[in-house]
Amino acid sequence: MKGLEKTIVVLAFLALVSQTFRHAYMLWLEPRGSVLDKYDQPRKGEINAATSLDELLRKYEPVRKQVDEARQERAKAAKAARDTGVPAAATMSYADETQVEPFKSERELRDAINDWEQKSKEIHELWFFWTVGLMLLVTGMVLYRVQNRWLGLILIIAGLAEFIYWTSPTFFGGTREFDRLLWNKLLFSLISLGLLLAVIWSNRTFADREL
Repeated sequence: MKGLEKTIVVLAFLALVSQTFRHAYMLWLEPRGSVLDKYDQPRKGEINAATSLDELLRKYEPVRKQVDEARQERAKAAKAARDTGVPAAATMSYADETQVEPFKSERELRDAINDWEQKSKEIHELWFFWTVGLMLLVTGMVLYRVQNRWLGLILIIAGLAEFIYWTSPTFFGGTREFDRLLWNKLLFSLISLGLLLAVIWSNRTFADREL
């Protein structure tokens, strides 16, 4: 049993340490963007500077109105062409449409809003399922000490698995909510490491003798 326990805690330790360093790297050291963004993606700076979802929505609403007006004008022009029998201009594909204004800005802002909402959802899930993992871990440690070591170890493993999964790296994002998610994952990774060390000490995992 000790051999299995040692293997589990070593793997958990390696996973949590690597994730913690990666979160720290993404927060403080990872290069973001390019010096050419101000030419190719001028809207990106506004999106990154937004401090709330409401701020993004305020930026999105006037651009969306421009897009709706542009599409209405295009539809009217196409209808007038059909009525007069004059060949209509070729219809712009979605891929082409999103490369010109105001369609390009509308797509970038809409993607940023969707990303913000997704990251908010991930933060909520992180808090909930990490708490579930904590309850499993505490229950497992109690059972390990006073009743059934195998059942206790199973629950400890389940708790550690929740910690590792829900603090795993997030790879994509370009809003303040993405940074908030990284901060939460970094915090919970550090707490998870502390709890893992507490499990190792309490269960005397690497002691020469079993309790």
